[in-house]
Parts: sequence; C-alpha cells; structure tokens
Amino acid sequence: MSGTNDKIEAANQAEIGIESLPITTYGADVLRRFLKNKIAVVGSAMLFIIVTLCAFAPIFTSYDPIIDMDLMNALRLPGTPGHILGTDNLGRDIWTRLLYGGRASVIMGLSVALVSATIGIIIGLFSGYFGGIIDTLLMRFTDIMLSFPTLIIAIAIMSVLGRSQTNIVISLAIVGWPGFARLTRGQVLTVKSSEYVESAKVAGFKHLRIIFLHILPNCMGPLIVQGTLAVGNAILAAAALSFLGLGADAAAPDWGLMLSHGRNFLQVAPHLTTIPGIAISLTVLSVNWIGDGLRDAFDPRMRK
Repeated sequence: MSGTNDKIEAANQAEIGIESLPITTYGADVLRRFLKNKIAVVGSAMLFIIVTLCAFAPIFTSYDPIIDMDLMNALRLPGTPGHILGTDNLGRDIWTRLLYGGRASVIMGLSVALVSATIGIIIGLFSGYFGGIIDTLLMRFTDIMLSFPTLIIAIAIMSVLGRSQTNIVISLAIVGWPGFARLTRGQVLTVKSSEYVESAKVAGFKHLRIIFLHILPNCMGPLIVQGTLAVGNAILAAAALSFLGLGADAAAPDWGLMLSHGRNFLQVAPHLTTIPGIAISLTVLSVNWIGDGLRDAFDPRMRK
C-alpha cells in the first residue's frame, strides 16, 4: 500500500514540476530577451517617435516645406516665435523641412534595405543550396562587387541614371545586396544538412519548396538583424549622395540636401547644418541600437 502511495506522490510531483516549467515559444523568448536590452528599447522608442513625427508631419506643422518662403525672416535662429528650429536662407521653416525630409530619408532607407535583402537572399539561397558551379559563379560575382568601394559605385550609377530618390534606391540596392548574399549562403550551408531538410528531399519535395519553406525560415534571425543594420547604412549613404548633389530635386525636403545647403552658412547660421545632422545621427543610432538588440535576442547562446 505504501508503495502505491509513493508512486502516486511521485506522479503528482512530476506533474507539478511539468506545470511549473514556463512554456514559451521561440518568438516570445526572442521578444523577452529584446525587451531586457535597455539600449534596444530606448532605440525602439526613439525610432518610433521619429517615424511618428515624420509620418504625421501635417499635424505637427502648418507650413509647406517648399512653397512657404519668407525672405524677410531668412536665417532666423532656433527659438524664433513661429519657427521653433529657425529658418533657412529662403525663410522656410526648418522644423517643417526636417519632418518632411525625414519621410524621404526613412522611406529610402527601408526601400534600399528591402530591395538589397530580396536580391541578396535569393542569390545566397541558390548559391548555398545547389553548390557546385552555380555557387562558384555567384560567389565570385559577389566577391567582385564587394571589392569596389560602395559609395563610388553608387555615385557612378547615379551619374548615369540621373538624380531622383528612385535612382538613389536603385543605386544603393545594387551595391548593397552582396552582404546579404554572403550571409545567406553561410546560413544555408549550415541549415541544408539538417535532418528536416534531408527528410524533405527524401519525401520528393521540389527544390523551390525546400528552399523557401524549409531553409529560408530557419535563416531569418541573422537576416533580420542584417536588414535592420542595412536601413541605417542606407540612410547615411542616401544622405551622402544628396549632400553631393546626386539626390532629389534641390527644392525637395531632404536631410542630405539640408546639410548641403547649410554648409554655405556655417559661420552665420550653423543650425542649418547641425539640426539635420543631429536628426540623421539619432535615426541611424536608434536603428543600430535596435539591430544590436535583435542580434543578441536571436543569439542562441543568450538563451536561458
């Protein structure tokens, strides 16, 4: 009788032990580790504020970024009544141009990262999965692209295509995909020898199904981190091209153009350069903090 009671008690303890174990999904575990990273949370808050201000710019300003000029109030300092961040050399409100310029910069950064990731991931998937001559040709072409200075190639492409925000996205995507390709290939080489991939091959699944439904989902962690960091790099590169006069139209609100126009008035109105410079720095810094947080969150060695 006592033996039966011992068994029942042991079974109850086992059940209690099982119920006491936290049951979480991988995504919930990643989110938990990300939220524990204070710097990443601060970066997320900063980026949310910046995106919200830029997306709803008409709510936060009553001026037009292009046509509302007032030469009688040109080069006003920050704190001027009606112009919280002052005015530029044409009397346009800097706060307004900063908000509308942020729209262009953030959209270009996201677009460049998306296009670069799409091209690079596809090339990396096929290179790593099929191997052989396909891998050799694709990776040698990737190495050639990586051997050139990215900004120089982007400038050359822009000089051919002409100045516009669309062409900035195209030129930066052309020079941005090799990083995604090499990272994806490395992940595929690690994943494709897994048991579930071998089982899918034995089951007779087609190559495309195996690549996109079995391999790609298990490579997304590092690729998401790479994509996040690519947004910040794209914002910096787009601002550099605009600063060099290869970006959007000269009258359009753009952080790089604001830097370029402000350099002519550094001694009399340094805020024309410092304000958009700070905006670029804060945006890129917040994106990089988020990327660092995601890298730690997706790292299996950080899992407890």
